[in-house]
Amino acid sequence: MKLLSPARTAAALITAGLLLATATPAWAHVHVHADQAVAPGAIDVRMTFHVPNEKASARTVGVRIEAPEGVRGLRAEQVTGWTAEPATAGAAGRTVGWSGGAISGENGVDFVVHLDRVPTGVSELAFVARQRYDDGEVVTWDQKAVAGQPEPEHPAPVLSLAGASAADAAAHVPTGPDAAWKAAVVCGVLLVLAAVGLPVARSAARRRRGTTAS
Repeated sequence: MKLLSPARTAAALITAGLLLATATPAWAHVHVHADQAVAPGAIDVRMTFHVPNEKASARTVGVRIEAPEGVRGLRAEQVTGWTAEPATAGAAGRTVGWSGGAISGENGVDFVVHLDRVPTGVSELAFVARQRYDDGEVVTWDQKAVAGQPEPEHPAPVLSLAGASAADAAAHVPTGPDAAWKAAVVCGVLLVLAAVGLPVARSAARRRRGTTAS
């Protein structure tokens, strides 16, 4: 088996460490995005909520989305295999939902919502998503992320609006002890790989040179 040179071994170890450092886990939670940048006061906004199934032993059979105060004209778009429900009278007509379908395994479904108007004087829209399973459990995604703290277990789907300040954006980035601990682990793994791999590679290279010379 052909051995890599010490330089190439070092490069491979550094690359592996960087991949570990930059890889981010695919957190399964309800999230929202818009087709284009949305500014405060925008009209006729189309948003997509991606809802993944998180329970291996149950299926998602109902989804409800509640918009924050100030949002006007919430409407649910039809989704294949599901029945879109009109905005309810409660919550000032800001709640829509879907039923009759199912999400199983590790699959997810995109649910589209239309807004007639976005309120002014806000930098984001924090929605509440309720996910109903066929075993009777309802998971509510409504926890707000806090700057400097780890991401909550059930974060609310948040749409950042165009023109939001850097401080507003930072509020949605998971930080704190968990993030610091993960970074420390990755750095430690990288250092161990370098410390163990480089001497082995150098020794192998010296043996190979000795064999070639003889």
